[in-house]
Amino acid sequence: MWALAPNDFSRPLVGLGGSLLVSVSQFLSRDGPVFKYIECGHRAFDDCIAMLMFHGAQRDTVPQTSKPGKAVKVLPCELDRVVSLAEVQATIGELCQQEAIVTQRLNALVASQNELNRSLARLDISRATLGSQAVSTRSIGNTMLSNAALAAKRISAAVSRLDLEQARVKDTLHVVEQVAELKTCVLGVTGSMGAAQDWEAAATYLNRASRIPPSVINGSFAEEIVPTSEVPDLPKTTLEQAAESLQGLFLREFQRAAAENNGSKVTRFFKLFPLIGKSGVGLDVYGRYVCQGVAARARSNLNAGTGGSQATEGFFYANALTKLFEHVAQIVEHHGGLVELHYGAGSMVRVIERLQTEADIQGGIIIDTWSDERSIDRRLTDIRSYAFTFLVQSFLPAQPARSGTPRAGSPNKRRVPGDSRRQDEEGIDTKGIDTLLSEMTAMAARWSLYCRFIALQCKVRRQSWFS
Repeated sequence: MWALAPNDFSRPLVGLGGSLLVSVSQFLSRDGPVFKYIECGHRAFDDCIAMLMFHGAQRDTVPQTSKPGKAVKVLPCELDRVVSLAEVQATIGELCQQEAIVTQRLNALVASQNELNRSLARLDISRATLGSQAVSTRSIGNTMLSNAALAAKRISAAVSRLDLEQARVKDTLHVVEQVAELKTCVLGVTGSMGAAQDWEAAATYLNRASRIPPSVINGSFAEEIVPTSEVPDLPKTTLEQAAESLQGLFLREFQRAAAENNGSKVTRFFKLFPLIGKSGVGLDVYGRYVCQGVAARARSNLNAGTGGSQATEGFFYANALTKLFEHVAQIVEHHGGLVELHYGAGSMVRVIERLQTEADIQGGIIIDTWSDERSIDRRLTDIRSYAFTFLVQSFLPAQPARSGTPRAGSPNKRRVPGDSRRQDEEGIDTKGIDTLLSEMTAMAARWSLYCRFIALQCKVRRQSWFS
């Protein structure tokens, strides 16, 4: 700590007045020792802060005398305003506190500087060790691993060539197997269509041949290997001729079985069409077959009551239309599984389209017959021309009765009270109209139910086809 020089207060004190104030003012002036000490303290503090920023050595372990978040009080710069001894002592006390804080921070900085130097020294030692290890590693890689790398590269290239050759061999073997399968199918088709007449076997051979890629069938290797003395044609030509021949044969046999009403033979030849790649033809002939059955059943149901007493019944034609719809629904429900089993999912939709066309035709015949038998056109004409005489007269004012004898031939002579109502009732049979409306309602209800069933079946089968 420093003390005031004796000569700074050499003048005699005269109370607390003039001389003392003059001495204090000189002591605290910018050229005095207090202000110089403050400037030295500020410069030392600034140097410490610069050193801390340069080294970045501010750590958590540094002891703190001041509370966190509390700023250090800085002396005001205008020291000329200090006019009393108390203010001088307060200023000196604050300077002492700042000196202690600066000294403590300088000590912490020196301690951290030593720790930092030790860490840097350890890093230098580690760098030297790593450098020697890197040199050793490079020497090992250049002397020992280079040969191993070259050998591995040669082995990798050899393995790649071996894999390529193996893949080519597998491809060649696969083509040879396919050509052998093709030859087996060609010989099997011709043999089954010969004296054996095993149509199922012939269709199976054609189905197996259809799984062979066209590039193999039309390839030069197959054209060279497959033809034999018994079958000298090219494999593609042989398979196409066999498919056309079997298609014609299956059509004839299917139609013969349908004419004979032989369900087992119909099913037998119906299953063979997709095996020879003629699914469309099979679905068409099957659709015609079931449509013929629908037409025959509808005609028999209609002819059973036409011209007899049954035709006059109120719901005969509605029942005939219901039987038609039920027959079509049974075919769709029971035959759909068999068709999609052999022809694939969604194939029954094509048959449903043909059935719907036939149902429209037969339903139109039933409606036309119903219209003729029930005289719908005449009834509609009577209804349109009905004058509603009784209803009109009920709105007209009552006319006075005439006295005297009416003239001969006058219509009034034959008119009796209530006679107009009787004529109106005789003109239109309201009970018959009610029966017709009930029958029409029954037909519309059956048609709506049938349409919902067909729409649901088509939706479900198309979804299964797309999935």
